[in-house]
Amino acid sequence: MKEKIKILGIAPYEGMQSLMQQLAQKRSNIDLTVYVGDLNEGASIASKHTLQDFDVILSRGGTAELISSLSPIPVVEVQLSVYDILRAIKLAENYTDRYAIVGFPAITKNAQLLCDVLQYKIDIYTVHNVEEVQSTLQKLISEQCRLVLCDAVTNTHALSLGMQVILFTSGAESIESAFDQAVKTAETYQALVSKTEFFRTLLEDYLYHIFVYDEQGEMVYSSRNYLFSSAIMTAMKNYVPDILSKGDKKFYRDEGGLLVAVRGLKKVIHKQTYVAYYVNTRKVPLSLMKNGIRYFDREQAQQAMNPLYSSFFGIANPENPVQNELRKISQANDPVMILGEEGIQADQFAGLVYMQSKYQNKPLAIINCSQIRQNSWDFLVSHTNSPFSDTWTSIFIWKMELLTPEQSDQLLSIIQGLNLHKKNRMIFSCTLDKNGSIPESGKRIMNAISCLPLFIPPLRELKEGIPNLVSLAIMALNMQLATEVVGTEPEALQILQSYSWPQNYDQFFRVMKELVLTAEAPYLKASAVSRILLKEEPSPQNSISSNWPDLTKTMEEIQLEILCRVLSEESGNQSAAAKRLGISRSTLWRMLRKLP
Repeated sequence: MKEKIKILGIAPYEGMQSLMQQLAQKRSNIDLTVYVGDLNEGASIASKHTLQDFDVILSRGGTAELISSLSPIPVVEVQLSVYDILRAIKLAENYTDRYAIVGFPAITKNAQLLCDVLQYKIDIYTVHNVEEVQSTLQKLISEQCRLVLCDAVTNTHALSLGMQVILFTSGAESIESAFDQAVKTAETYQALVSKTEFFRTLLEDYLYHIFVYDEQGEMVYSSRNYLFSSAIMTAMKNYVPDILSKGDKKFYRDEGGLLVAVRGLKKVIHKQTYVAYYVNTRKVPLSLMKNGIRYFDREQAQQAMNPLYSSFFGIANPENPVQNELRKISQANDPVMILGEEGIQADQFAGLVYMQSKYQNKPLAIINCSQIRQNSWDFLVSHTNSPFSDTWTSIFIWKMELLTPEQSDQLLSIIQGLNLHKKNRMIFSCTLDKNGSIPESGKRIMNAISCLPLFIPPLRELKEGIPNLVSLAIMALNMQLATEVVGTEPEALQILQSYSWPQNYDQFFRVMKELVLTAEAPYLKASAVSRILLKEEPSPQNSISSNWPDLTKTMEEIQLEILCRVLSEESGNQSAAAKRLGISRSTLWRMLRKLP
């Protein structure tokens, strides 16, 4: 047997309560509970009940309007028909003095329509709240209008002011129509609630957790009560503007031994814009995350990026010879092979490619072959949660020359078999051998999937850029180390430019950090640069200066400069340097200690 529709009736006057009860008894499909109360009193009654108590609320005029703004229960308004209004007007026709109609919009709209059709000349006043009722009635009294045709709210105030009143009452046909509408509304609402609950229940067991945010970054829905860590919840909230702007975003976070994959999409539903996040957890052992496999999103990649690279090689520095090639390669979809000598920090260039590409709003997976262990490799090539199972991800395989021949063959087989380079942006790096040649494993990958080569010149070929690089390094290190170095002596800069930097950028950043950290003056001194570079095992080709000795200096300073030059020519061999200078090794050591 079909359940009855539970209706809460709130009548503005007792006569309507009785009529509603009489008509409800004739219906088998409704269960009516009705109270008397207008406006605030009626709203107070409604606020005490929930959807578990009633399916729909039935009321009239301003009371119905107020309840609908406060109660979660659907509200159906008992409309005043033209017959209800006409009956009241007919009652007033025998009144010889002026009268007016006062009511809320639902009443006055129909009253105006009726008066226009029948050409009745009656003053009609529309009110929206109690304050307007009071002021309108007082205005009418001042104009010698003593009779008003009105609803129950106005009726109470008019009587308190001593006015005569004809109340608009709802006839049986209006209440019957309201009952019909209440049944339809309740059935429609119940069907909607049932469907919503159906999908909510299904989503609770869905593989993904779903979170929905509005345009202001407030969460309006979650498929489960479970919330992730504050870091993930904050990231989702903060990324809302970015997703609203770009349409989608995907990122990963490590949480308690799980890899949390989050994809955000812009959704427009009934002209309202939202951001929906689909969150999936992957069981990836932490040991694997530490052994060569890491994920970044664009913001994390920017934080991890050495500011010197983004400034020196980035898009803001068009004069750098690498920049133009880097920009073109970044905007293409082809695989990329980053090539250079030891120490070029290929991961920084991979980050620049990623952040300038159309994949920048998707994750960047970094696989560091120097840290890969057998369990990490097995996970990469066989697990469904491997980066190789992703799509629309930038996958950077760093130092791939360190893979065994078997691993290199397996990697190439996976890339070609899964079309990995078509589904993702593949980036590789290979360190050139001592002869400047590309390792065989790198050649095979490049030829098999047509990689675009990105050659990174050694630092010694960018000597004209070293002054800028030194300034950028000092600025970055001052921020990092809380130091106050403001520049270099001209001689110091000349030494840094003339040095060959056999270990490239790795060596440069390490030397600059030591210089800044140990600086005892606002400017880096030439003597300090010489002392630190001597420890870098310089070769004769790396002669620090061709203009020594400088006879304008003191004898002790000239002796120290000669000592540094001989040490440089002897590749840092202190025994050989002492023999050439005709001094003991202990004397040479004591002289070295005098260097600033």
